Order: sequence, then structure tokens, then C-alpha cells
Amino acid sequence: MFWVAPEYFDHIVISPRCLKDHMPDVAYQALRTSAILKSNHLRARRAQKLQGTLSAVLDTTRRRLPLLRFGACDRVSQTTDSNLRGKIPMDFKSIALTTRPRLRRECVPSGDIISLLAIAPLKTLEELLNFKEPLQECSVEPLRRLKRGKPDGPKILFCHDMMGGYLEDRFVYGSMKPDSYRFHHWQQIDSFVYFSHHMVTIPPLGWISAGHKHGVKVLGTFIVESDPGKAILKEIKEGELVSKVASQLALVAEKYCFDGWLINIESEMDATFGPFFTDFLKSVTEETHKSVPGSLVIWYDSVLQDGKLIWQNELNANNSHFFDLCDGIFLNYGWTDEMLERSATLAGDRKSDVYVGIDVFARNTKYAGGFETCKAVEQAHKHGLSAAIFAAGWVFETQDQNKFVENQYKFWDFPQQCCPEWRVTSLPISTSFCQGYGKRLYDSGEVVAEAPWFNLSAQQLQPRDQGLSLCNGCASATVYTDEAFNGGGCLNLKFTPSKEKEGVRGYFSYTFKPLPGYTTITHDTAVVLKTRDAEGGEHELLLGACPIVPKDSGYNVKRDIDDRDDNARNERDESSWITRRYTVEEPEGASGSGVMLEEVGACFVNGSVPNSCLLGELIVKRPDIKVIRDDQSHSSNEGLDYLSAGDASGDEGDSTAEPKDKRSKVVEKTTV
Repeated sequence: MFWVAPEYFDHIVISPRCLKDHMPDVAYQALRTSAILKSNHLRARRAQKLQGTLSAVLDTTRRRLPLLRFGACDRVSQTTDSNLRGKIPMDFKSIALTTRPRLRRECVPSGDIISLLAIAPLKTLEELLNFKEPLQECSVEPLRRLKRGKPDGPKILFCHDMMGGYLEDRFVYGSMKPDSYRFHHWQQIDSFVYFSHHMVTIPPLGWISAGHKHGVKVLGTFIVESDPGKAILKEIKEGELVSKVASQLALVAEKYCFDGWLINIESEMDATFGPFFTDFLKSVTEETHKSVPGSLVIWYDSVLQDGKLIWQNELNANNSHFFDLCDGIFLNYGWTDEMLERSATLAGDRKSDVYVGIDVFARNTKYAGGFETCKAVEQAHKHGLSAAIFAAGWVFETQDQNKFVENQYKFWDFPQQCCPEWRVTSLPISTSFCQGYGKRLYDSGEVVAEAPWFNLSAQQLQPRDQGLSLCNGCASATVYTDEAFNGGGCLNLKFTPSKEKEGVRGYFSYTFKPLPGYTTITHDTAVVLKTRDAEGGEHELLLGACPIVPKDSGYNVKRDIDDRDDNARNERDESSWITRRYTVEEPEGASGSGVMLEEVGACFVNGSVPNSCLLGELIVKRPDIKVIRDDQSHSSNEGLDYLSAGDASGDEGDSTAEPKDKRSKVVEKTTV
């Protein structure tokens, strides 16, 4: 199943008056070009208008920014960070394509450019206690409203600990290294933890936005370790700072717009710290819940009530006290099946709040890690427990990075029973399948920036069914960055029929541009809509060159062709992306009976021949008012519903979705 969602961007608008009044800031705005983010609304034409003004103002500001030297190569040539030096292009055309946070320059020490460009952890207690607001204005995606499995079913948490953290992902506006680690299998996890060994680990904004687009909660980490951790805990206890630290942690989560904390205490203390740990965890949980509704606070299986540092590897009487004070416990990695069984028994109706730690490196464990990590996930789920996958960056760290894409698909190719249900509950939904990186930047099929780039904030909603072994091994759906419609990449679908698997049809839960050799009508690609009515009747609508609707289904499908898309020209031109639009009206009188659109996907119409295409963009939305008036023959038709009354209680995230009786009919727009 593939579900897509819209993305919302805060677009930059720079006026000449603003530039005149704040000339020094323009150089900082120019640094945003490293993001190279996709925008459907700000075109290259606007960038061209800005270029002359920006160039003139930068000439004036160079003398006022001694840290930066803008040379003829149009690159930042002097910074205090060697990892940043030479990576930020001064491409003015990209400024109009850049979005996200505005910089709070008044909060930054003079000349401190790097703090404007990167998210950093809070390394000391003093930094945490003095925190008021981020240096950057954190404009991230809101948490998407979704129906996500059963509320009490086992979940999957991904705890990302790789190479110390804060690599290329730390830059607010991205970097020029498209070969950086990235994650796009969001539909297979329920929550994400950004982990490092700094005291307060703040997730970079790209991870927050990418997770939220897919309805995944993103957590930071509070950790104290060894002797330095002892000193921090003593200072908090002796200074009676529990309430202050708890409120500050809640403030950090609120200001950076993420969804809670993993609490990791790995400093052994004496027995007098038992009440302190209780008070601390309780306060952090309460304050975080108050500041960030729907947030999670998870305790790591480490210290006990008597202050001793003894990992239990299970939920038992020694650590259940902490489990009762928060939203869940993250078990250490040395468990056995017998320990999991005991944990499930003790947890009772909170089994899914027990996260079984699974070390992908499999250090001193009884289970296999690496590409067999899914077996440990299945073992945890067998007992009704959730899984916490730790350090899946193993794929990037230890394997051939030239094969990272292939290995990432292989690692996350989990069995269906390990993956929770994932369903969007409101319109519109859209995606161009960009994974947040590319060799160049595309807008509506045209190259608008030649530079390579990486920024997870630009990642669009990803399909659930992707990889190299779809349809019983007859098909694949993988990222393709040599060309794109919007952003940096699209999806390449391939299907090869097999005589040994004659019953397999090439069905993909996504959407196309024919590749050379696959451009005849025999190789046509169609969008697939799967619907179910209140009586359980199922229908499959194929929206291709010639829409195919099941006989007597009652659906009315109209293909909308207008001059804007120049469809007649595009469908004859093998080098063009094809745009097709359809209006789908549900059966007469069905608007109140709960007709639901269950799946949106794509298929090759002729399943008997090999085929291949690129997926550019898929949009499902309500039609414009004009379209409704022109095409709708009966105004009482409210259209296909995405959410039945029985589903509402299982949703999380955005609570602003319209009531069911206000949902309009669906328009399918396929851009390929």
C-alpha cells in the first residue's frame, strides 16, 4: 500500500526594501543556497529578478562581514568549520527555491556564522539551564495525521546513532554532499530517536520535518554517562534543579518542534539517588506532556532505584517502577526469548510500551543483526512487544557506500507482519518521491540548479512498497536521480513477467514517464484507485490513456484535458513528462454510505510484456470550485471518504482535518 501526503513550505519572499534596510543579512540569506530545496510556487523567473539586486547588495556587505570572503568562484572560502568550507554555492537562482527557518541574527555572537547554519547539541548543564530559544527560527513540518496500526499493537522505534551524530544532517539548509546517510522507510516505523553522546541531543530539523511528513514522532536524547554524568546528576540533585531541568527539556522540545525524549542515565550513583531518579523522570514526563501534547518520554533500561548501574535486558521488578512513570521503556540489547516472555507478562496491557532494544551491530547478543535484524523484530512482536532498532546506520558505516541505496532497500525489506498499517486520513495528498537529495534540482521537469545537494527537509512522502523484490520478485521500485520532475529524484518502476509466476501482475502502490523503448500504447501506465463501499464491495479503477471502470460500479470518471498541460503534445513527445488529470465521481447516492478510497497506486496496463517508467508526481485532491460547477451534474455528491467514523479514534497528529461529511470528491492528477 502506498499513501502520499502534501508538503507545506514557508516560502522566502525578499523585497528590495528589506534588502536595503538589512543589507548585512542578505549575505546570510545567500548561505541558504546550500539547501537547494524544491518549491512549486517560486520559479526561476523570480530568482532572476532577485539576482541583480542581491549581487549589488552583496558588494556593499562584503566589507561588513570579515568572516566571509565572497570570491570569484562564488563560494564561501573562509569559515571556522573545515567541514563546511567550500561546500556552499553562491547560486542566486537557488535563493528563490530555498525555504525553511529564518535566521535570528540578533541572537548570534558577532561573526558566528556556523551557529546559524547548523543544529548543535547542548553539551553542558549550564547551556541547558540558560536555553531560551533556538538561534534559528524552527519552521518544520507539522506531525501528519494518520491511521497507524492498532493503538495497542507492537511498534517499531528507530534509534539513530551513527558516527557520533551531527554530520551533514546538522546543517539547517542542507549541504552539497548527496551521498550522505538518509532514511526514507518512514512507513515502517512509528517513532524516531536522534541519539548522540552529548548531554542534550537535539534532532536536526531535516529529521524532524521528514519524520513529521510521514506521521512519525521524533525524539531527542538526554544522556549522562560515567564520571562526567555523576557530576551533572549531583549538581542537579544538590542544587534542587529537578523542576528547572525538566521544564528546560520541555522548552527545548517545544521550541525545536520535536516530540519528546529518550532518558538515558548511565552513571552509577548511590542509594540516595533513588528518590531523585523517580522525581526527575516524573517531572520530565509531566513537563514534556504539558508543553508538547502527544509527546513521548521513554526510559532506557540502565540504573535501578538503588542507584546501581545494572542493565536488566527485560522488564522486571527492578525497573518496572520507572516504566510506570513514563510512556515506555527501552530495554537493553542482551535479552533472550525467556526474558521477552517475562517482560510481556509483567507489562500486561502495556506490552507495546516495552521497546525491545535490537543492536544492528549485534554486539554480545543472542540474535543476529545486520541484514537479519528483522528476525529480532519478529521475535519481539511475537510477544506483543515493540522493537527499538539501534544503529541502523550500520548499513552506511560498515558496508560499501557505493551500494548504499541497494543495501538500504535490502535492510528495510521487513516481512509484512512486521510493518504497521499506514493510512492517510485526509485530502489532499501529493508527492514527487524526492528523498531529500539529488545530482541537480528540478522544477516541473526542468533543471533549475545544477549543483548536487542533500537536505532531508526537502524529502517528500515516500511509498511503503519499494525495493528490488516486489511482486514476487518480478518488479522493482527504486529511487532514480538522473532525472526528476520536482526536487532531486523520482521512482523507477520495472516489471518483467515470469512464466513461473504467471499469476503475478505488476502492481505498485505509487505513480510516470516512459523510458526509451517503452513508449507505445502497449506499455501504457495507469493510476489505480481501489475503493470499498459500506457493504464491503471492492472496485478497481484504472486511470490510463483510456480510463477503465468496472461495469455497473456506478463510478463516473472524466479525463480533464486543457491547454495548461498540453497533453496532446506531451503524449506524442517521448522526451516529455505527461500530465493526466481525472475527476472521479462516486456512485449516485453513495456519499452518505461511507465509500472509502483504500489504495492509490500504479500499474502497467499490459502485464504480459516487460515495462519501465519514471514516476514524477502524484496528487489526489478536491477539485477547484470551478471544476465542480462545470463537471458536477448533482451537487449533493460529496465524494470519496478517507476516514470512517470508526477510524477516528486511532489517528494521531494533525487534528484540523475536515469532518467526514464535508469531504469533497477526489481528483486524481498524475504527472509523469
